[in-house]
Amino acid sequence: MISGTLHYVTGYTGFDATHPELQEGHFLALHAEDDGASSIAVRPLGSTADPVELDPDGLYILHIVNSEGIEYYSVVDGVTYMNVYKFDGLVMEPKEED
Repeated sequence: MISGTLHYVTGYTGFDATHPELQEGHFLALHAEDDGASSIAVRPLGSTADPVELDPDGLYILHIVNSEGIEYYSVVDGVTYMNVYKFDGLVMEPKEED
């Protein structure tokens, strides 16, 4: 389970600088280390998109819209392992009105 509080963010271009609709909302920064894994990838639960491989530092920013968790894939010695991490412990603060 992943837990914590996500603040509502506006004007964040680090996720997608070309699409304004993706520059606000709740963002989750993940850092993963898996000794022995040749690659690590994640995708939101329920997504049909291909998993996104983490950068060499093991970092990934996820724009949380309607996901209940993530699928976490690691490849060790040519074998792919998948774990599910639920967002049951996440609190998403509402957008503050002006």
